[in-house]
Amino acid sequence: MPEDLASTPLPTTCPATASMPQRLATAIRHAISTHEPDRRYAPHAQVMADFCAVLWSRFLRFDPASPEWPDRDRLVVSSPRYRVLPRIMAELSGQAPLPPRTDDPASPRHDRQACGPSGQGLGTAIGMALAEQILAARFGRSLVNHRIWGLGCWTELSTGVALESAALAGQMGLDRVTLVVGLWLSEREAVDAILPRYSASGWSVRKVNAGNSEQIAAAITSSQRTHKPCLIACIAAPETDPPPFVDDPGLWAGAARRGASARRSWLRRLLKDRQKAEFERMTHNQRPAFWQPDWQRSWREQVSAIARVSPTFAAQRGLETLHELLPELICLRSRRGMLADLPATRRSGGEMDLSCGTQVHGMAALLNGIAMHDGLLAFGTSTIIAVDRMRPALRYAAMTDRQVIYLLTDDDLLRGDGAGGGQPVEQLASLRAMPNVAVFRPADHRETMECMELALRRTSGPSLLTLESAPALATSAAPEREQHGLTNLCARGGYVLAEAEGARQVTLIATGHEAILALAARKLLRDAGVAAAVVSLPCWELFAVQKMTYRAAVLGTAPRIGIEAASGFGWERWLGTGGLFVGIDGFGAPYAPDRPDSPAGITPERICHDALRLVRPHADALVETAGGNGAPPGMASVDASV
Repeated sequence: MPEDLASTPLPTTCPATASMPQRLATAIRHAISTHEPDRRYAPHAQVMADFCAVLWSRFLRFDPASPEWPDRDRLVVSSPRYRVLPRIMAELSGQAPLPPRTDDPASPRHDRQACGPSGQGLGTAIGMALAEQILAARFGRSLVNHRIWGLGCWTELSTGVALESAALAGQMGLDRVTLVVGLWLSEREAVDAILPRYSASGWSVRKVNAGNSEQIAAAITSSQRTHKPCLIACIAAPETDPPPFVDDPGLWAGAARRGASARRSWLRRLLKDRQKAEFERMTHNQRPAFWQPDWQRSWREQVSAIARVSPTFAAQRGLETLHELLPELICLRSRRGMLADLPATRRSGGEMDLSCGTQVHGMAALLNGIAMHDGLLAFGTSTIIAVDRMRPALRYAAMTDRQVIYLLTDDDLLRGDGAGGGQPVEQLASLRAMPNVAVFRPADHRETMECMELALRRTSGPSLLTLESAPALATSAAPEREQHGLTNLCARGGYVLAEAEGARQVTLIATGHEAILALAARKLLRDAGVAAAVVSLPCWELFAVQKMTYRAAVLGTAPRIGIEAASGFGWERWLGTGGLFVGIDGFGAPYAPDRPDSPAGITPERICHDALRLVRPHADALVETAGGNGAPPGMASVDASV
């Protein structure tokens, strides 16, 4: 590690004439005192005044007249301690206000950002560096040649997401990211215990005096020359009498001229580049023309040749097709789940599927950074049991309205004896409770294609597809589904998969593979003289926003039974008064080796038996008050409109 210069004493008196960096830092400190309403954060922001003065005036690649220039440097503020600094620097440097978002004209884009859980910002900055590296490999350094700066608190360095993201940055050689943390001199011992972990992960680590402009400039210069990701720790200097504040708008004129000159040179290169049209399309997050019909046709041609496929296999084939149609697609994958058995160097459609091993926490943070950078479409594959580690990043994506698509296998529900504790029975309910997250659970290959298409069209937040991957689950697709032709019925969140033969006596509502089991139960009920309809409900969020008349027509007025290999929490919304739920409300649910197509013991016979008890309550004098998995009849509806 380079020699630590943080303890070098500063002069106790200021020179008669303050230098330019000192004048800039003084202006920043004055702005902090007037712009930061929280007195707890103001002293921490003051520590970073000199660093911001040096970075903005000498190194940062930006043009105040064009704040959304694609090749500008990105600054990510991870800690609320420094939340005021980007706004201050934008005002002092004369940056024009950002245009309003197209989806919410009343809310400017920079005002909708959030610091998120501790460490998420640092992981996001590393994800942006990965996006920069991928775009540079595609378009060259003449068009993509910027850096990512992450500003956070030293306590974030020890969080799991920061450590995992840092390890991934070292493995991937992301040398365009520099993380900067501020700390007090009294906190130096704790930081000294953390920094070696970053050095061991392949990072270049430096410690500087937060009040010494020359040390800061030397550290930034070193970070630009090294071929490693960099971490700079700014240690608060002893307080001195600052130079008097002088309101001089011309302080930042040199930085503005430097940024404007760099952007003009970049524009000239862009005009001559043969990939100009493709670069502009991707940086504006626009999809290629006619990609959707091409995707539908190619996907159907591939899958139609196979009689029985699992949703996971269908999603994998669909992802391969998307790689060819959408060159901006980048997929990060964990050690388990879909695509886990593919080599890390595999290329498809010109881009890579990158393996993150078991570092799912860091992988999810990197996906947010890819989405925030602009220019790429972020996909991630893992298992639903890993959702707990991805939840902070998923929540951050939902808060900031970022399109991130997760393909999660839920085959853990099929684990046998001794592994029941791993069954993620509560995950679906917890994910559906998170605002601005769309959860899709397709039943077969047709619904898988439709749900992937909906996730691609949804740009205002993250989407998750939970997919069965066991081949035994891939029975046959519902023939009733084929009569609807090419219409995307999943677009409404739920639809009648098979109507009752006659007046409805019971409605079976299911998600995922349980919809196929419900179809088999419908046939058993028909033989027993009960007319049952089957409703597939792949996306609750989309179904909830449909008109009341449509939901009433789909759900009907007959008694309802909900079927899902998960907890019944939340199902009362759709089952109404007198409804029944068949699922799993505890860990270690039974697994039937003789019926591998029935997750956790949910069989057509069990569904039929519970439906008969609901429709014909007096047929069996020994009927228990609890049905299915123990959910009592008469679940109260929390949505009277259905």
